[in-house]
Amino acid sequence: MITPPIAPTPPSRRAITGILLGVLLIAGCADTTPDAGPPGASGPPGTEPSGGPTGPPPTTDAAAPPTGKPATPPRTTPPTARPPSGPPKEPTDNQPTDRIAGRIVRGGSGPCYGLVTDDGTSYALHGAEVGPLQVGSYVRVTVAPLLLKIDCGEGIRRSIVRVEPV
Repeated sequence: MITPPIAPTPPSRRAITGILLGVLLIAGCADTTPDAGPPGASGPPGTEPSGGPTGPPPTTDAAAPPTGKPATPPRTTPPTARPPSGPPKEPTDNQPTDRIAGRIVRGGSGPCYGLVTDDGTSYALHGAEVGPLQVGSYVRVTVAPLLLKIDCGEGIRRSIVRVEPV
């Protein structure tokens, strides 16, 4: 008995799908750069390098990323400051200690005057060259330590350097 020859069967869908996936994977790994030649080639594609070196080797920039890796974007935000270690030990808004402002409570032609600040601090001021100050007037006074042993009444003793009406 003679058996008829076996006809080749058409490839199945799975086989075709597998072949196509394999081709796509291999094609995805190929270098698609238009001017990429073989390693060491320095000319356009299709030209062969000469037998010897034609110049100094190409320099590589340290900041340039290696081929095939995405470049990392430069840092655009400044680094954040550290949190404060606590409140300052001394005041940071130092005010001049030689200037006081307030209302004259003992006035006249001088040389002794009395001044009370808005926070209630009393000053006994001495100034021989100041002239008359009217009781109730508001003034800003530049003061210095009182070196003379003069009693000008109650309060912190200071010598008047300059008086400005407010």
